[in-house]
Amino acid sequence: MAPEYALWGYLSYKADVYSFGVVALEIVSGKNNNSYIPSSDCICLLDWACHVQQGGNLVDLVDPKLGSEFNKEEVERMVKVALLCTNGSPSLRPTMSEVVTMLEGQMSIPEIIPEPNSYNEDLRFKAIRDFRREKQNWSLSGTQTEKSTTIRTEVGSSSTSIDVF
Repeated sequence: MAPEYALWGYLSYKADVYSFGVVALEIVSGKNNNSYIPSSDCICLLDWACHVQQGGNLVDLVDPKLGSEFNKEEVERMVKVALLCTNGSPSLRPTMSEVVTMLEGQMSIPEIIPEPNSYNEDLRFKAIRDFRREKQNWSLSGTQTEKSTTIRTEVGSSSTSIDVF
């Protein structure tokens, strides 16, 4: 989900471009953006992709199940375009027609490598961090509620017990 929508409910016309970038990374890597946490330094697939881009070896993102059965130039093109599409600022994302032109190789892909210290303030990851924090808080309070809330009803001579989550 585009950060401008996740954080402020603002749906820009480039939110779909952001989503395309995330899906493209998921296809290349064979991993889910929200559930893949490769290390304590990365919060999601997109975060990991940014770190890999910084290191310069975009092929590291390729799904290991592919082995060596892929075109390195096509992978690099796809990942660079995907990362461009997932820019935190909608105004810096390409249009979908530009994305298609870049993927076809008819347009050069701008080299944009974020500074490593900017990841902590990056809005793309703030939205995910906030979501995970809320989810964790909710599950902790949900567990307490689950243990203490039971509704009992009696009909005739039988009784029913239902736990409310």
